[in-house]
Amino acid sequence: MAHVPQIRIPATYMRGGTSKGVFFRLDDLPEPAQVPGPARDALLMRVIGSPDPYGKQIDGMGGATSSTSKTVIVSKSSRPDHDIDYLFGQVSIDKPFVDWSGNCGNLSSAVGPFAIAAGLIDPERLPRDGTATVRIWQANIGKTIVAQVPISEGQVQETGDFELDGVTFPAAEVQLAFMDPAAEEEGAGGSMFPTGNLVDDLEVPGVGTLKATLINAGIPTVFINAADVATAAPSCRTTSTATPRRWRCSRPSAPTARCAWG
Repeated sequence: MAHVPQIRIPATYMRGGTSKGVFFRLDDLPEPAQVPGPARDALLMRVIGSPDPYGKQIDGMGGATSSTSKTVIVSKSSRPDHDIDYLFGQVSIDKPFVDWSGNCGNLSSAVGPFAIAAGLIDPERLPRDGTATVRIWQANIGKTIVAQVPISEGQVQETGDFELDGVTFPAAEVQLAFMDPAAEEEGAGGSMFPTGNLVDDLEVPGVGTLKATLINAGIPTVFINAADVATAAPSCRTTSTATPRRWRCSRPSAPTARCAWG
């Protein structure tokens, strides 16, 4: 019986912020996966270990949580004043789906260090010691991110004393500047507040009226007060995932929003 031959693809497993993902150079992907489409999605899902009906991703690089089921593709940029193009894919754990519609702010902090280590940045622009500026085109949402990457002895500095809630050990700090992050797709009007209001009243069936702030910058997000839904804000992932709830919130003259808690 013939078996599908194994292939080897260079990749790097990295943490950025409170997320982890598998990073690829675009040119290292098999030719069919170098362009958007089913071949690329199938490859990334198999690398991560999805779809997994058990929800464990044991046979892949995913960590069975939304913050660890992520992929990144990086290439040199042809855009003026940009060094690299960065494409983010959120891989569903239990369904055959890769979401290309948004960015991952956490993994954005790892894109500059990866690009430097992968040889995508001109070595002449890297100091022996100091900070390297990496200009990133975020291809999912069409926005510019500027990363300040610490360099020590000509290499990306990984160790440091920067501490981040949700991450056990300190490390080097990568500062990011998100340039003009407000959404500009049809209907968004280039505003971070798509309804034009800082606070909206959302009528939620079975719950009542909730005060909410709708922000569209990178990924559309709805903010509500935990006390308004008779729950305390979770302090850890175990608490927040133990009793997940989901509502569909709607308001006349405002876009439909989905509010997920947990």
